[in-house]
Parts: sequence; structure tokens; C-alpha cells
Amino acid sequence: MDKILVIDDNKDYQFLIQSCLQGEYKVLVADTGKSGVALAKEHKPSLILLDIALGEIDGFEVCHLLKGEKETAETPIIFLSSRSDAHSKVMGFDLGADDYIQKPFEAEELKARIRVRIKQHNVRREGLAVYESQDLKIDFLGHRVFIQGKEIPFSALEFKLLSYFVRNPDRVLSREKILNNVWGMDTFVTDRVVDSHIRSIRKKLGPYKDHIESIYGEGYRFNPAPTHHKAAKPEAA
Repeated sequence: MDKILVIDDNKDYQFLIQSCLQGEYKVLVADTGKSGVALAKEHKPSLILLDIALGEIDGFEVCHLLKGEKETAETPIIFLSSRSDAHSKVMGFDLGADDYIQKPFEAEELKARIRVRIKQHNVRREGLAVYESQDLKIDFLGHRVFIQGKEIPFSALEFKLLSYFVRNPDRVLSREKILNNVWGMDTFVTDRVVDSHIRSIRKKLGPYKDHIESIYGEGYRFNPAPTHHKAAKPEAA
């Protein structure tokens, strides 16, 4: 389930947005710009709904800060504000926002805009050429994986499976979904084969193996920021 971060100090709008998005998204809420930036960096939401009038630092400054952070630079931002003047809208887009919706808003329009922006972001991410996380580097074009500057050999199937995980972060992927997207729907492969390949990938990832989490009874999930990451030497392939 995609995560939406709402940065708005108006309790009524917080409740309204949560009610509108309930069931489709996991909604996180921040009352201030500073707490919003911190939550965005910690949880890496799929999209941010951002008010302008926030008190200590306004929404424009928050947008500027988010676009300047590596973790949130590509996160779609929709300004959600009662301001209707052209200057505010232009400033928002100039700062890198993806959309601007005026309050009060229609619930269905808000949800439609959110769906479009998340879909556009996912399309852009699909074209990602290189993924980097500290000393882990994945070159999608060259089909190569590097840990601490050393290339780690991956078979073509292992690389395809790893790429599928990386391009679907924070999503629980069932074995059936993995089979259909990596092996193909017409190929007969058992769940045990999937598990075996994932064990092999985790072993090769060494200190980064916890990026791929096993979700009991459901499948696997790629976590871009695992809590038990250790800076150690990679395990032998």
C-alpha cells in the first residue's frame, strides 16, 4: 500500500484527507514543516500533500528542503492550499512541485490527482539507470552489481529478480506475483525455486541482505532502509 504524507496544521483538513484516502493509502500526518521533512526522510512516502501556511517554516520552504534531500528529491509533491493567486501556484511549480490543488477540494479529484502523480513517478523510476544505497550500487543498463566498489557476479535471472525488487520498494510481493513478473506466466516454477533464488541473492548482497525482507505468509518486500544494516564486508558468493 502506497504511503501518503500530509503536512498540514489544520486538524479539520487532516481528518478530511485521512477519511478520503482511508483504505487506499497509508496516511501519515505532520503538523509542522520540520516534522514533515523528518517523516518524509524516515518513511519515504509515495507522495506528499503539502499546505503552504504552516507557521515556523512555510510550505514553500518545506518543498525546497525536500527537493534538496537525496531521500526525497524525487518524491511527488502536491500543494494543497487555500491560496488561489497565480504567484503562489507559479512559485510552487518553480520549486519542483508536481501539482497544485486549491482548498476546498473535491475528494474524487484529489484521489485522481494522487493516482496520476504516483503513476507518473513509478514510470520515471522504471527508467532508473542506477540504484545506489551507501556502498551498494546496481547498474541496470550494464546488469552489474557492486558492493564497496567490488563487482559481485549475478546470473541473468538473479539480476532480473533483484531489479524487480528494487523497482518495487516497500511493496509486499507474493511468490505468485514474483513468478509472473520475473519467470513469466507460462513457465512452471515452484515457490521453492523462488525462495532458493532469493536466498542466493541475499547471500551475495552480504551486508545489504536485509534490504530483502521475508514477510511471513505473504512473500517478500524490498526495504530501501532496513533497520539492521551493518557496514561489513560482503559475504562470499
